[in-house]
Amino acid sequence: MNATTDTRQLAKDFAAALGGDFDALAAVLAEDATLRLYRWDGLEGYRPRTRLVERLSAEWTAWEAPALETLTVMADGDRATVEMRIQATDPAFGRLVDHYRAAVLQIAGGSVSVIDLYCTEPVPTARRGEWFAPADLSPEALDDLFANERFAFDLREPLPSQLAGRFNLREIGGGSGLAHPGSNGVGDVRWSEAEADARIEAYIEMHRERGIGFTWHVSPYDQPSDLRERLERHGLVLAGEHHKMARLGLDDLDIPVNPEATVEVVTGDDEAAVDDLVRIMATGFHMTPEQAAERRQSIGERLRNPAVRAKDFTYLARLGGEAVGYAHMNLRAGVAHLGGAATLPEFRGRRIYPTLLRRRLEDARAKGYHLAVIEAGPMSQPVVGRYGFKSYGRNAIYAWMPVIDMDVIRSLVPQE
Repeated sequence: MNATTDTRQLAKDFAAALGGDFDALAAVLAEDATLRLYRWDGLEGYRPRTRLVERLSAEWTAWEAPALETLTVMADGDRATVEMRIQATDPAFGRLVDHYRAAVLQIAGGSVSVIDLYCTEPVPTARRGEWFAPADLSPEALDDLFANERFAFDLREPLPSQLAGRFNLREIGGGSGLAHPGSNGVGDVRWSEAEADARIEAYIEMHRERGIGFTWHVSPYDQPSDLRERLERHGLVLAGEHHKMARLGLDDLDIPVNPEATVEVVTGDDEAAVDDLVRIMATGFHMTPEQAAERRQSIGERLRNPAVRAKDFTYLARLGGEAVGYAHMNLRAGVAHLGGAATLPEFRGRRIYPTLLRRRLEDARAKGYHLAVIEAGPMSQPVVGRYGFKSYGRNAIYAWMPVIDMDVIRSLVPQE
């Protein structure tokens, strides 16, 4: 066993001990070990080992149900780097967060002598692993899930092909940078009343400088409580509303189907099927050719990724071999999230949407899920409402453009 191998094993032991075994942590540290802590909100230093362990253990025990995941370990000679993330309910933020961290270790005499620990600002997250939301979820628990489930995506998964954005505990914002407002967005803001107007104006100015539009999704959980009124005063225009809807329990799916329709799960291996679903998506959601091209690239990449396909499903419905509808479902954080779905106009009224809805719920149920949620627009809301989905609130969709075009803005929330 060479020195690099010894260093790598020591680094793995160090990372494992950070997961709550602080006696084991002390065992891999030199007695006079140094911790240099580079946090988003300032710098800290600790020496010797007793102070170092005290600092890290105090943080760990303050969290609720913390879980550490080692992401990568690299070693070279007497140095090693460990990348990790810790998921926990953090009382400092009152919600479930991910702490992303990287530790650069210096090894001397078979022990860790110096730790340079880099800590990013925590980001909102949602449960990972094998937890499934129960069918008897209480109203309070369901409300808490709605307040946080937008952040159920994993930042380490493949990002869309043309994304530029930022995500934190106070806002999310980003997009592809195309001119159409549907290609860029802001949402999930948690601002004080004193700062809200300046922050709104900053987003407008950022998009004005780039000559592009954007949407703003306002949920019942956003702050300040009068955010909608503030957006309107700053010139944003209401495009429409989505109902936040959920079905608790996926048994007894009394949803009629079109027996002549076939439904397939699309993979990246079938380029023609990917073209069909993007065509239907572009038609149903009034996409520009530029948006459709960008979406084609992103969807193709995701469908070719086996890790994504394990929990992200895109369906194509056919009648007589012709592609007539598509739908999407993502299984994450113990919930079946029903994404966009559309039927070509000439095939509406032939139970294509219910057929795709039932297939998604059947697949989710087969994988152990009990709860399905959807942000239903004006077209899908009455349909899913007939099949066990109940409304738990509304999200307002606002838009801004350098030159307001009401036809474009209205197309963001299709009425037909």
